[in-house]
Amino acid sequence: MNSFKALLKREYWESKGSMFYAPASIAAFFAIVMIVGAITGPTVVEHNGHSVNVLEQLPNVVDEFNNIDEEKRDKAVQMGLYAPRVMFGFVMFVISLFYCLGSLYDERKDKSILFWKSLPVSDTATVLSKFVAVILLIPALYFGVVAIFQVFLLLFGTVVAWFGGSSGVTIWASSNLFGVLFNSLFSLIVASLWMAPLWAWLMLASSWAKKVAFLWGTLPIFLIAIAEGWIFHSSNFIEMVGKRIVLGFTTMNSDMHYLVGAEMFEESFVSHWYEVFAKGEFWVGIVVAAVFLVGAIYTRRFRDES
Repeated sequence: MNSFKALLKREYWESKGSMFYAPASIAAFFAIVMIVGAITGPTVVEHNGHSVNVLEQLPNVVDEFNNIDEEKRDKAVQMGLYAPRVMFGFVMFVISLFYCLGSLYDERKDKSILFWKSLPVSDTATVLSKFVAVILLIPALYFGVVAIFQVFLLLFGTVVAWFGGSSGVTIWASSNLFGVLFNSLFSLIVASLWMAPLWAWLMLASSWAKKVAFLWGTLPIFLIAIAEGWIFHSSNFIEMVGKRIVLGFTTMNSDMHYLVGAEMFEESFVSHWYEVFAKGEFWVGIVVAAVFLVGAIYTRRFRDES
């Protein structure tokens, strides 16, 4: 367990720029933009041909917010907290994709694999540590950034409420903060688990790619799709891959779909992230991912890098 923990730390040290600094920089950028915009933004705006003083109207807006139906107010605040997860989830997907493509290719490219293979660490543990990194470590780090940004949004809203003559307590009472944080963490992890077949396939491609791992990971998918269309005149395979990706995003943001209470996404898959575990496609994907991981372990073990 100590060696596996060290392997996970290695993955973080080698990829902390994309795993942590990238989402942290995005969150910091938007936080600064919001603060600067609030301080330097215009106090008078045009609305329906009339000049409206924002500061004078702010108390009315705050009072209207405090007096609306409690259920609607709760939904509005929680939707605002869940909204950043859409952006950060997309960034996490892109980062995870390129992480998997380079996970076993980069160490062969720079020959560092010769050093790592000289250590008393099995190929199985090495490959599994990289898979755990994309399934748990990356979502956990992104969650940490999202959680801080969600708290910032609440603080920002509280300050705005102060200028409107309110204490801001209503915002915090409507936020269901701990529930939002809990759902944010596990929806990111479960969505990454749903994408496990894709991550495992990219790791397998990374283990045997000679050059340009991106092409080795994506080209077979398109070749299979083209061959299916040419021979069978169908597109089932590429639709299956696309649906897996789309449903990963809908699972990640299922809480927003539930709050809206309408068809927010074209593909309505689940209303809560934990419902994914009841889907047969999820467990089939886990089995497929396990097969790809076995292939990646075998390739890393017997590939000659001397």
